[in-house]
Amino acid sequence: MPDSGAAGPSVERAFRWTGEFADRALEETYARANWAETRSRLRAVLIAVYIFVGWSAFDLLLIGFGWAFVALMAARLATLAVALTALKRYTSYDDNRKFLRCVMTMQALVAIVSPVSLVLGQTDFAASLLAVVVVIFAFYVGMPTALRATLANSLALSVAFVAICPWLADVSPAALAQIAALFVVVNAIGVEMVRAANRLRRNGFLTLVRQQELYEQLKREVEVRREAEQAVRATEESFQNLFYAAPLPISLVDPADYKLVQANIAALKLFDISEEDAKGFDVRTFFTEENLDARLERLLVSGRAGVPVEFRLTRRDGSTIWALVSAATVQFQGRAALLIGIQDVTARHKEAETLREARDQATAASRSKSEFLANMSHELRTPLNAIIGFSEALERELFGPVGNPRYREYAEDIHDSGVHLLSLINDILDLSKIEAGHFNLHEDETELDHLVQAAMRIVRHRAQQANITIECELPSPPIFLVADERALKQVLINLVSNAVKFSPNGSTVRIETQICAESLRIAVIDKGIGIAEHDIPRALTPFTQVDGSLSRTHEGTGLGLPLAKHLTELHGGTLTIESQVEAGTTVYVDLPLSRVVGRDTPSKESAIL
Repeated sequence: MPDSGAAGPSVERAFRWTGEFADRALEETYARANWAETRSRLRAVLIAVYIFVGWSAFDLLLIGFGWAFVALMAARLATLAVALTALKRYTSYDDNRKFLRCVMTMQALVAIVSPVSLVLGQTDFAASLLAVVVVIFAFYVGMPTALRATLANSLALSVAFVAICPWLADVSPAALAQIAALFVVVNAIGVEMVRAANRLRRNGFLTLVRQQELYEQLKREVEVRREAEQAVRATEESFQNLFYAAPLPISLVDPADYKLVQANIAALKLFDISEEDAKGFDVRTFFTEENLDARLERLLVSGRAGVPVEFRLTRRDGSTIWALVSAATVQFQGRAALLIGIQDVTARHKEAETLREARDQATAASRSKSEFLANMSHELRTPLNAIIGFSEALERELFGPVGNPRYREYAEDIHDSGVHLLSLINDILDLSKIEAGHFNLHEDETELDHLVQAAMRIVRHRAQQANITIECELPSPPIFLVADERALKQVLINLVSNAVKFSPNGSTVRIETQICAESLRIAVIDKGIGIAEHDIPRALTPFTQVDGSLSRTHEGTGLGLPLAKHLTELHGGTLTIESQVEAGTTVYVDLPLSRVVGRDTPSKESAIL
């Protein structure tokens, strides 16, 4: 059954030229609802079919027994058989298409047999014309078929009769034209009758449906109203008990003047007032807010319980408390009232203030530390550069031999220690600059292959010492991107150095680059000792080192991965780690595609160094 909006008689419905609904779903609903009427119409027509079959007696008298009579008799009996099949076999609406096909077949047989019978029986012309007109009107008025099928059969019968007129009587061309015009009028009248009847039936159907829906809606509304009245009575009966027994402070306030109507025991105890003093008390005296009206309006704007608002309240003894206040509009004893709930959060407020102060102090201390380290760049690097330079001069004996070879070994150790310390200080200073917000990217267009190759050259010596092979898979044609070359190179150096450091001798470290759907991805893959999943967040924390093996401990400061992560994020990218203990680690650096200059689909070529 269609919905209320679809079936409303006030809505102008679109009809086809046949008078049927243009909406197929609505027409289907109508046909299903009127299925019994459709079958009843065919039962009424069945009487005419019996008469049609009985007409064979006249055929026998007029044309005698022969092949023509047998053919006509067979066609008449077939008409009856089709009608009985439709009524007896196709009783369910699910078979309505087969039912209608039977009716249309019956019409077609009548349309064929009628003119043939008239010709063979040499029936009087006037009687023949009247019989055909009656049959056509019977098609339009009695047959429960679609108008298209009825019109097609009627037109066919009309054309056939006009064609056989010369065999029935001596008809002049003018009379033949008049007969043709008569059939046009008959068919036009029949079509209009069916169209009007179809529209009338369907509009009546819509009206009945709408009335039924209105009736159902009225029943639901009456039921809802009855249930609501019962709920209101039950609520009124239990409200007082629930109100006074509530463990939280609750009060009823007149919204016109904010006078207290009722307050439960918890509310009286919270504000240290007696029940006698509470009657007619102005609750606004408890509030110490300067913009009280605006805050109360914010609290009550919705008229229903919403997000509580925090207020500072003053008790009768002068002490101050903090409370979360919520309000809702209710009906109490036939008038509107504000149901106000109060939750004392003084202790929580004090704890929050203490935590806020501690957090501010910690943030200030961290910021001071970061700014101090960032500002110490020159002071720390200058003496180290001198140590490295002088030790390198002694190591290479630039100004003559140093004498004892041990002095040269000491100079080499001093140089290596200075370089290591400078690298550590550079990492600390870069990380401090990032945390302090002083690290600025110097972006320029650079080639990705150049960055990867440069990082591999720096780490190659350590990899060769550990008998580790570094493989890289670079795209072709090369990718150009806009980035800080030094910062991105530092990311790659840190990641490849980590992979080499934690890989077993004779293993392979791979560097892969590819353009994905949403990013430029650089992956550093090793088959080393790996990291447990719960240790990955620690590995990304500065100055934290995860020992992935029970048998060996690796040197390091724990700055490589955190610094690489921060430098990647400064480029608008992300650094993620996938790892499994004793299976290896894969670190993904995903940079935005907006940094790629040109996005040709790469065909990869492998290079092994």
